[in-house]
Amino acid sequence: MDCKSSISTDNIGNIDKIDKAKTEGIAKVLSLARKAGAVTAGTELVIDTLRRKKACRVYISSDASAGTLKKLRDKAAFYKTPAEILDMTMDELAHRVGFLRPTAAVSLTDRNFLKLIEKTNKRGGEI
Repeated sequence: MDCKSSISTDNIGNIDKIDKAKTEGIAKVLSLARKAGAVTAGTELVIDTLRRKKACRVYISSDASAGTLKKLRDKAAFYKTPAEILDMTMDELAHRVGFLRPTAAVSLTDRNFLKLIEKTNKRGGEI
């Protein structure tokens, strides 16, 4: 699904840190999106999704290494995709989204879930 039509370009090249309340709402939507097949997890798979221009947004764990953070920031900026740091560790991110192994990053590939995240953030983290 084409994500670019619904993305504002305000966050391109910058990585914002998301507060705990919004992180909880994002995690809830990411869990739903994963069940629908709209989430890619793992640094290399996220980069591949960016290259294929399928990623709507990239979410990074708060304890990702500096090298991983730089790689994801640079790739996201190059492919004009917003990236954000969530207030959760790799273990928490994997657990909340439904993956077995710790993951430094996930990408959302469906713009409808991105719209749901934006609505959820306006409501203070409640779906």
